[in-house]
Amino acid sequence: MNNYVHSLIFSDRWKYRLTRHLLFWLFYFACLSPLDTEYYSARALLHINASWMPLTMLNIFVTLYWLVPGYLMRSKWKSFVILYGSWMLLEVPLGFLTHYYLTYPYCWDPGPRPPFRQALPELLDLYPLLVVNVVTLFAVFIRMFKFWRVEHLQKLQMKREKTDAELQLLRAQLHPHFLFNTLNNLYTLILEKSNKAPRMLSRLSAILSYVLNECQAPAVQLRKEIAFCRAYIELEGERYGNRLDLSVEFPDDIGDRMIAPMLFQPFIENAFKHGAAEQVGKVWMSIGLSIRGDQLSFRVINSANPDVRQHSPGGIGIANIQRRLELLYPDRHRLVQEQDDQTHLISLTIDLPSGKPGKPAHIKENSMPAPVAAESESNYSLFHS
Repeated sequence: MNNYVHSLIFSDRWKYRLTRHLLFWLFYFACLSPLDTEYYSARALLHINASWMPLTMLNIFVTLYWLVPGYLMRSKWKSFVILYGSWMLLEVPLGFLTHYYLTYPYCWDPGPRPPFRQALPELLDLYPLLVVNVVTLFAVFIRMFKFWRVEHLQKLQMKREKTDAELQLLRAQLHPHFLFNTLNNLYTLILEKSNKAPRMLSRLSAILSYVLNECQAPAVQLRKEIAFCRAYIELEGERYGNRLDLSVEFPDDIGDRMIAPMLFQPFIENAFKHGAAEQVGKVWMSIGLSIRGDQLSFRVINSANPDVRQHSPGGIGIANIQRRLELLYPDRHRLVQEQDDQTHLISLTIDLPSGKPGKPAHIKENSMPAPVAAESESNYSLFHS
């Protein structure tokens, strides 16, 4: 029963929409029919309400499906007020024509319909239009309540998805295999007293801190996300040495644009895990990000093993990112995955909010750990790469 009621209210399937409309108009007749019973008979009231129904439906259609979503919901207040006022003025002659042609003979004393000019003073009778707009406002209230409820449910769903995603990011995106290999490389470099060891340790510390702290926010500064990707690429690249021909292109001037955290790393991990790691000999990889206007484009191209399909839907990380993109950027992203015998391509395009986005208060400028050993922050800090 609860599922049917929920579907009846929120589902866009035609059978539920038709049922909602039928119930609304039955409610319309049930509420208006008892009015003015001392002046009109039940039959007359039924005729009057039915005759005003076309104008009421037109008013609801114009207001609910054009003015509200096209202007009010987009905060175009001036345009909404002007258009709604113009529509109200247009309703006056429409109401008079309804009054004159459809509600006759109940709008005048019994007898023949008066001449058109003689009936013109009825233009000033705005009471029926008041009833029509009250019904319309009630329909708008229902629509706004439905919109608020759907948005509320979506936020709850996104919150649950974010919690699940954060757990999966620690288990899947930052795979234990990556951590073990990084620690083994660190151990070897420390034994050799290599100058790379402090740098790698600083990168690893910064990566873990970013995942555990920064990724709690719904959005992070794009420059921090790029710096995180650079650190991740550098650590993964240490495993392959000269065997990997790596090209990385990230823009330097991106301002204070915001992005959902951890959107790009799973694709990079996928390229290392199923691309370079599955091949022998020389391998190559190209990673790039660009911004044109309000559109962000990210791509990962790498040499491929024809026996390994990188875009298989079974991967937890890629499936998780696809779901997050659907929730965070509905109808504002495009994800393409292609593979042939030589290469594998992932291309992600996101339409960012227009204008200069603000910076959330919970994102600090220097929230990453300080560099270790004697290396300087300008060389090895994640956010100053």
